[in-house]
Amino acid sequence: MKTRVPAVVPSLASLLFLGACASEPPMTSGMGGWVKGAWIVTDAFAAGGVTDPHSAPRGQVIRLEAESAGDAAGRICPGPSYGESQDSLAAFSGAGAPDWPGMGGMVTILEVTCAGQPFARYAVLADGSMLTRYGAWLLRLEQGEKLAANPAPMSPEPAMAPVPVLPISDAAPPPASAPVAAAPPKLVYLASYRTEAWAKKGWGILMAQSPSLKGLEPVTHPVEIKGKGKFVRLFAAAKDDQSGAHLCKELGKTIKECGIKGRDK
Repeated sequence: MKTRVPAVVPSLASLLFLGACASEPPMTSGMGGWVKGAWIVTDAFAAGGVTDPHSAPRGQVIRLEAESAGDAAGRICPGPSYGESQDSLAAFSGAGAPDWPGMGGMVTILEVTCAGQPFARYAVLADGSMLTRYGAWLLRLEQGEKLAANPAPMSPEPAMAPVPVLPISDAAPPPASAPVAAAPPKLVYLASYRTEAWAKKGWGILMAQSPSLKGLEPVTHPVEIKGKGKFVRLFAAAKDDQSGAHLCKELGKTIKECGIKGRDK
């Protein structure tokens, strides 16, 4: 079942008020059974100088398991240790958080350590959700199993706008003009090589001698010449005859047969 994550809630004050009315979830020392599994970031509240309103990781999944733990930054800790402490919600939220009602109350803090170092901290609210800090954001997390059991309602699709009925005209519509076909490129012969690879190298060498080649595409044509064997002819796809003549003028000191006719067959 696909879960739609709500974008925002009216305020953290209403969140705390609803949490105070709920029953206290069971807490045990260490890895409590209620905390295992996937937690989803459902809400984000500015708790500091937010410069990018789209930087909040809403919808991110944070897994808290016995064998590994995640955090809002996307880090993964193998073999984490879990513990509990008590602190005021105001102290946990930080000085940059707004002064909401009930912020002075004490809450349980889930402490996650990795290799003996602090890894993540989550404030446990009375409604079973948790809060965590992520830069200038204060994020609310809800259990994935809880959201799956009570998914957010789907937003109705917008109604289709009525199509206006236009009056029928007696005059026949003007015939649509046929699109003008673009002129095919002018293939300008440059040189012949024994292999495709050498033809590509030759293009690079010639491009250093002719600035006009830098804006053109190379074209190769394999041929077999009686008594001489197989060759790969190299062409430049010029815009027109004038562009081709200018190209060969630039390459006049490098190749003698530039622009020779009949080599494109």
